[in-house]
Amino acid sequence: MKSNYSAVARVLLVLGLTSPSLAVSGTSGTTAPYALQKAANGMDVIAIPMSKVPLVTIVLVSKAGAMTETPAINGLTHVWEHMFFKGNQRLPDQEAFNKRVRQLGIDFNGDTSAEMVRYFFTLPSKNLDDGLQFMADAISTPLLEAKELERERKVVLDEYDRNASQPGFELGNIERMVIYGSQEHLRNPLGRRTLIEKATREQLLQIKQDVFVPANCALVVAGDVDPTALKGLVDKHFGKWQTPATWKPIDRGNFPDFPKTTDIVRTNPLAQNVNQQITWKGPRASIDRKDTWAVDVLIQLLEHRSGKFFKKYIDSGMTLNSGFTYHTQGRAGELVIYSMTSAENAAKAKAELLNEPEAWLKPGYFTNSQLEDVRRRLMIGYKMELNKPSAFGKTMAFWWATTGLDYYDGYLPGMAKISLKDVQAVIKKYLISKPYVATTLLNPKDAVTAKMPDNAAALSEKYLKNY
Repeated sequence: MKSNYSAVARVLLVLGLTSPSLAVSGTSGTTAPYALQKAANGMDVIAIPMSKVPLVTIVLVSKAGAMTETPAINGLTHVWEHMFFKGNQRLPDQEAFNKRVRQLGIDFNGDTSAEMVRYFFTLPSKNLDDGLQFMADAISTPLLEAKELERERKVVLDEYDRNASQPGFELGNIERMVIYGSQEHLRNPLGRRTLIEKATREQLLQIKQDVFVPANCALVVAGDVDPTALKGLVDKHFGKWQTPATWKPIDRGNFPDFPKTTDIVRTNPLAQNVNQQITWKGPRASIDRKDTWAVDVLIQLLEHRSGKFFKKYIDSGMTLNSGFTYHTQGRAGELVIYSMTSAENAAKAKAELLNEPEAWLKPGYFTNSQLEDVRRRLMIGYKMELNKPSAFGKTMAFWWATTGLDYYDGYLPGMAKISLKDVQAVIKKYLISKPYVATTLLNPKDAVTAKMPDNAAALSEKYLKNY
């Protein structure tokens, strides 16, 4: 096998930060630290060999989640995630499943988001063969029994209720509905409580047919694994799991245009401090690739301890915490300025933050020295991640599902080329004179002090009455 430097290594070479540990074997012909193959059943198989310790992490990922749901089943993909760890044809009940977990030394979990579902096991590498069989049985032959569904439904509802108990839960729902309108369920993996309460086995079986098929999934194996031997093991255990001939990927259509500027203030007696967000439409990683890189650089520049933003909002004490954030997604994007502050400073902080993007365009706000620090910090972060196989396997699964591996391959070289002019261009494109949705959460007493009365009654009635 040919030994290749990863995309990480090529950029680190420029920065003088390379390490021999980044030279890894691969069979895909790519420059990234993985070997990409295709299983006999059509599923992508991604091997990430890191043989420092005799452990391996197996991740099964699907292009699913809220984005593949309808309003009638919103939240049920998350229910399916919980049912994945129940009985199947080989291990017919929870007791047998748990016994096998103990026998193989498996640490397992899963997560469901707007654009991805992941199931992951970490176990001794000597048990990889059996671990792959264990994963294959769970995804291909789940029993999804009604009695197990009733038990797990309570667990999912408890999780829902923990989220719903947070002071900002309802305001977050309102914000999402304002932004995404009739398509809001496609960004809400937690779903609706009333639908979870009524979820049926038939609905879960339909979800399995719709999204949990080999053509819509990938298997990522990271750690003490031989990429050459892996494909044979995958074909052996996953071979009977097939994509139906009539299967097609789900496309729920495009999101509506971003709404006109909306300012929402909601009080909650449990709110501590004043929490504010200003949200703009952001880039979609599947389309606006370079823009996402520039946004990531912008975020790091704003976090720079010697930067003007940090000094103005945090060192000064105007806010307890402030920042700018963006969650990389393929189908949607939101750019958010956030702050946590006191009632006395809330109005001033909000006014300043609304005007802040204009200040980011001024000469000298960001410096080339800061940009070099950001590049170096990003590269070091990626280098450190490569030394954590269990976490890195999950990260690769995320990129596969949301953006495609070509996005990952180009990420670090692309980041290395981002200039301050590129950062300014993305600020102008997405933030300057663009509509936004602002939200403020505070308790009633602080609302009086801040002179920010609750104005969310009509929106609460419109969006929350059937929630």
